[in-house]
Amino acid sequence: MQDKDTIIEIFSGTAWEVGMIVSLFKDADIESFLRNDIGTAYGNTPLYPNDIKVMINATDMKQAAIIVREYISNQKKTKNGLMKSYNKQKLFQ
Repeated sequence: MQDKDTIIEIFSGTAWEVGMIVSLFKDADIESFLRNDIGTAYGNTPLYPNDIKVMINATDMKQAAIIVREYISNQKKTKNGLMKSYNKQKLFQ
């Protein structure tokens, strides 16, 4: 069993992606914060283009993992749908 004070990384991505995840977590009453590879609590620094990490309490892992899986699944569906839409409209020709 995880201690309430144990912090874990649940997701990493671009500033836009982590913004979406944090927003979904807020809707589910899951507290989170961002970290970058240089260890600061704010993730977006132009000098370091690495992914930003979303950190949560380990006790929220189950609920947060469900949200992250749904987000990733929806992103894949949306990207495929947009690509099909573009191809139908022949925007690439």
